[in-house]
Amino acid sequence: MEKTEIDKIMGVVDHTLLKPYAKEKEIKKLIDEAAALKTYSVCIHPLFAKAAKRYITKKNYPLKIAVTVDFPMGVLTTNARAKILKAVAKDVNEVDFVIQMGYVKSKKFNAVQKDINKLVEIAHQNNIVIKFIVEDAYTTKEEKEKLYEMVCSSNADFIKTSTGFAEPEYASSMGNKVGADPENVKLMAETIKRLNSKTGIKAAGGIHSYQQVLELLKSSEKQLDPKEFRLGMSGTKKLYEELEKLKTS
Repeated sequence: MEKTEIDKIMGVVDHTLLKPYAKEKEIKKLIDEAAALKTYSVCIHPLFAKAAKRYITKKNYPLKIAVTVDFPMGVLTTNARAKILKAVAKDVNEVDFVIQMGYVKSKKFNAVQKDINKLVEIAHQNNIVIKFIVEDAYTTKEEKEKLYEMVCSSNADFIKTSTGFAEPEYASSMGNKVGADPENVKLMAETIKRLNSKTGIKAAGGIHSYQQVLELLKSSEKQLDPKEFRLGMSGTKKLYEELEKLKTS
């Protein structure tokens, strides 16, 4: 494996730390690690957005800041979500919103669509990239099809597989896996193609190996371009070390 290929893979990673007990010094460590690994961004909670921006500016790192909002549940009203988005807008480059899952399970798809449209409008007014986490572990095939179509027919920049925090028991009761599943990514890609959409795909949740990356990338029908495809990972260093070994073998 060539060094340029490693850089391309690292260049689509949103290096992630979303543990609720993460300290500010751990966020700074994440940022240093992201810079060293040459990832595209860091993905953190809004709590540390200002501190992250200050630190990245001080260090002159070429990193984007993504924050998760209404994470990992997707339980806030659209007005509350919009308010948070406006509050963090000046400190971040990207936002990852969890879909309002209670509305999805209640078949209130009109409300979900209105939420998506409103948040996309506010994000783009503020030059922010917006991603919607559809939490595949919690949805039926029919709900997935409906959700994917809604996200990909909006002007959302990315559709994202999962939070990585889904309840395994509920997921398995529906016959779903927790985390990024190539089959779901394939359905996303088919939806994007059918709608002639420009929505990118972000695979996140339980990604630890190069083999998984290859499978997810193939299923996405995307290129290793951060405008088209992303990997949400906390185990980025482990992947990097695997790629380095492949380079020397």
